[in-house]
Amino acid sequence: MGAQLSGPRRTLVLGVGEVPWDAPVAAADDAGLRGDGFFETLLVRGRHAVRLAAHLDRFERSAAAFGVGLDRDAWTALAVAATADLPAAGEAVLRWSLSRDGLGLVTVRPVPDGVRAGRRGVDVVTLARGTATVPDAPWLLAAAKTSSYAVNSAALREAARRGAQDALFVDADGLVLEAPTANLLWTAGGRWFTPPRSGRAVLPGTTLEAVAGELNVEEAHVRPAELAGADGAWLLSSLRGAAPVLRLDGTALPHDADRTAALRGIALGTG
Repeated sequence: MGAQLSGPRRTLVLGVGEVPWDAPVAAADDAGLRGDGFFETLLVRGRHAVRLAAHLDRFERSAAAFGVGLDRDAWTALAVAATADLPAAGEAVLRWSLSRDGLGLVTVRPVPDGVRAGRRGVDVVTLARGTATVPDAPWLLAAAKTSSYAVNSAALREAARRGAQDALFVDADGLVLEAPTANLLWTAGGRWFTPPRSGRAVLPGTTLEAVAGELNVEEAHVRPAELAGADGAWLLSSLRGAAPVLRLDGTALPHDADRTAALRGIALGTG
């Protein structure tokens, strides 16, 4: 069991409203319990959901990929209701989820200690994910943030077993794809890069999108050994923001604190 976290915990059900945090809300055969659903995770800072519109956009794209309807106004209202009574200062995690059977949930919980620690930097290992490219097959849901997260969770457990805090997936050609819950950003020679996403089962991240809007980020293939020669690398995600990669497969990577601070300001909506 993990350490208990102090702070707000709330559950709201689409079409119902708020229920007790630990109330049973799903039928035993709900599709979401077998991974047939999708979700979004947002950082809340001082009652403000960071990049709310961008997350709603991706939530709608996931709904379209699943072929289900989504009432944007209803989800916005749930997000507002869930965060309205939070402390004016501090952070929380807001999560939306919708199953194919129509069970919609919004939860609020404290930011895990591991997320906060990861903002200072992470050691990363590379893990094989196999397929080099993804065919034109919409049933693979490559562009949706699905609740089928068993592989991602298993990858993070394997990283922890190896003494690291995160992982980078590499494809069958040895090229870096993404982390289980983050996109990769690196800099070399004064330029910013991220792995190509189209056709490679790399989920476009809202944080990467925000950073790319401020910086001239180019798409480029990269191998793990090449990252060791970069001027710095970061994992971008909604909760950690920009987590500097301190070690990759045991090799130390350069870390510029000023660059990290600037990226974090963009990524966490404070810059």
